[in-house]
Amino acid sequence: MPRPATSKDVARLAGVSQTTVSYVLRGTGRISPQTRRRVEEACETLHYRPNLAAQSMRTGRTGRLAILTATPGISPGGLLSAAAAATVAVAERYAPEIRVVAVEPELRAESVHDVLGSGSFEGILSFIPLDLEHDPTRARVVVMSEAFDDQMRVTDERIGAQPVRRLMSGLAARGHRRFLHLAGDLEYLSARKRRDAYLAAVAELGLTDLGVHECGWSGERTLEVVRSIGPDLDLEGVAVVAANDILASAAIRGLLERGVRVPDHAVVTGWDDMPTSAFQVPALTTVGVDFAAFGAWAMRTLIARVRDEPEPADPGELQRIHWRESTGDVPEGAPHPPTSG
Repeated sequence: MPRPATSKDVARLAGVSQTTVSYVLRGTGRISPQTRRRVEEACETLHYRPNLAAQSMRTGRTGRLAILTATPGISPGGLLSAAAAATVAVAERYAPEIRVVAVEPELRAESVHDVLGSGSFEGILSFIPLDLEHDPTRARVVVMSEAFDDQMRVTDERIGAQPVRRLMSGLAARGHRRFLHLAGDLEYLSARKRRDAYLAAVAELGLTDLGVHECGWSGERTLEVVRSIGPDLDLEGVAVVAANDILASAAIRGLLERGVRVPDHAVVTGWDDMPTSAFQVPALTTVGVDFAAFGAWAMRTLIARVRDEPEPADPGELQRIHWRESTGDVPEGAPHPPTSG
């Protein structure tokens, strides 16, 4: 049986020193992309796997990164971001560990303290707020990602409510003047922001508001709301702005029960771009949030800090409106409905 490859073998094949191999594997030092690539290719060719335990004893570096997220609650966004972050970490030759902590403050604090005080991680990427000021065992590198609060509710402005204005402006350009909003659970900041963005757009664009109806995040509650909206209210031509795709789908059902077909007689928009939203009838106009891109960017930021390298640029806009059948013809200047996804 052939002996396992060593760092000396890698250095010889890559044409570099063992110190350079060590820098590449630990993610430290100023290594050119070309040299890093040669070392990585040599590792792959020789099937070299470093002894992380021995490396940690010698250098204090473990090659391990912790990713903190909370139980997902109503939104899977935090877990989607965490999964993407882990993928980036693996690609950069780190060993990521996702820790899903409880939302209850006492249990969460205990779990977080265990991670911070373990000394096992070179860096920690948190998708939940952390109070590090009074923690004597704070990790060497922590990226504070405030995309979500401690209940995994969206708080980051990159994935905020700005698309509501664009949705309503596009529909107003098609001639829609009468709008109503099916709000989510207003305990959630994301639901409040979408409601506030709706009301601001009504005022700014000179539209008619037929009301804000809180539906929680429940399709059943939404169906009840649509059924109970005053029978004297003419829903012909109304534009329904729903806080997520579940509420939007329930609204389409409720409108149909009232003899109002979408998009022939009314239009409906959702939020989240759920996997089924492009395939239902009518296909749902909605806002897609790229949680994976956010997670990948956050992990690259953490790795840059661990390596003392320049951090990546801000990812910018992480949301996209998908114009589909539930709003009828595509508003002028908007992208055409996708053929898939």
